[in-house]
Amino acid sequence: MTFIGRQDELDFLESCYTSDKAQLVVMYGRRRVGKTELLAHFAQRKSHVFFASPSASRDEQLAAFSRQMFAAGAPASRYLSQYADWESALKDIANLPTAEGTRRLVIIDEFPYLVKSDNALPSIIQNLWDHTLKHENLMLVLCGSAMSFIEKEILSEQSPLYGRATGILKVLPMPYWDAAEFFPRYSPADKALTYAVLGGVPHYLAQFDPDASVKDNIKHHLLRRGTALYSETEFLMHQEFREPATYNTILQAVALGATQLNDIAQRTMLQPQAVSTYLKNLIEVNILEREFPVDAKPAETAKAMRGLYQITDNYFRFWYAFVFPNRSELEMGDIEGTYRFEIEPALHDFAATAFERICANWLRRENMRGSLPFRAHHIGRWWNGKTEIDVVATDKSQRRLQLGECKFRNKPIDIPVLRALQDKAALFKAEDRHFMLFALNGFSPELTALAQADPSVTLVDVAQLYHI
Repeated sequence: MTFIGRQDELDFLESCYTSDKAQLVVMYGRRRVGKTELLAHFAQRKSHVFFASPSASRDEQLAAFSRQMFAAGAPASRYLSQYADWESALKDIANLPTAEGTRRLVIIDEFPYLVKSDNALPSIIQNLWDHTLKHENLMLVLCGSAMSFIEKEILSEQSPLYGRATGILKVLPMPYWDAAEFFPRYSPADKALTYAVLGGVPHYLAQFDPDASVKDNIKHHLLRRGTALYSETEFLMHQEFREPATYNTILQAVALGATQLNDIAQRTMLQPQAVSTYLKNLIEVNILEREFPVDAKPAETAKAMRGLYQITDNYFRFWYAFVFPNRSELEMGDIEGTYRFEIEPALHDFAATAFERICANWLRRENMRGSLPFRAHHIGRWWNGKTEIDVVATDKSQRRLQLGECKFRNKPIDIPVLRALQDKAALFKAEDRHFMLFALNGFSPELTALAQADPSVTLVDVAQLYHI
């Protein structure tokens, strides 16, 4: 399959590779986000050692690493059958042969597996880096999926490797415009709907058939027992957490609309203090986020006064909204009934949240290009308990404002939607106000004519969102 997206990440890795200094790069991200594929693509046409660490004993791991180093031409292969320890193995990186104009490149994937088998490894690397490796013509990449482990055991101040990394790359799910490249023949509306269901994780996107309809893909790849996506969430929850049943309950509560701590506690019948800990763990692995209004002050975010919990991963959100509560029917093979009665009537309403995020990210991209009426400092949702606005952009002084309404529905937007948005502008003290409407199915002729006559009103249909 053709490698898709990740240009910013590739550019970063390439800049490290072409640097005239030794590089120690720590790369991490949640499982399935595409780290291994990214590193493999980066290493193409470069002389390299790519070690995929197995979950095995220390001796087995060391033997496997020795074989790869020796196959790459490490001089120790002439007198050793295997390195005696990790210090001698990693020190020998500096002796790997290299062609003129290139550098030694060693990638260790799933590095936490090695540390689990030998917790002295970070100290060994720190000592080698300080005294030997940082003076050599090499690039060492340590990669891992255990995000909390990487952040606490490798990047934190308590880690022996603290301050040694020359580059730190957290790999996130793809933006919607890159995810769309998996489905080149889909309409813009179907690309948006697919993103609402799967999000930007390459492994999930690759499961869908780009020549089948969104409906058929959902039925065949998400609702069918035995498929990769049907069981993926349970697999990941067991991999990441000791109490997957409790996390399942919490995520379902959030997926079905409980977004505040007390609401989640009541829905799950757990104590708020316990729920807070579970939520923190879900945020650490990028499944959940705490969202604040776009105009929230730092003191508010620090005290978590107005934040709402949201599932950031669209696939998780779909799974907990539609698959998890219908497991009994799906286990019996009732795919058609589940789709027809539980999913199809609710799918566009479900997709509305993801569509708002698509629109916000489009605004951020336009802001980078300088295409907005002013330079936006903050872009995000806004609410005050009674009123919500799908997307708001403000400048640093909050005197210039752009309000947006996003409608993921099968009929054109008409003038009353604009008037309602303009009424909400009275809640702000901004002097310069602009309005933007985003639509799945276009705009009425009357609204189109009004926008053409009013420079403060901009209309963006779904096709424009994908005209990147």
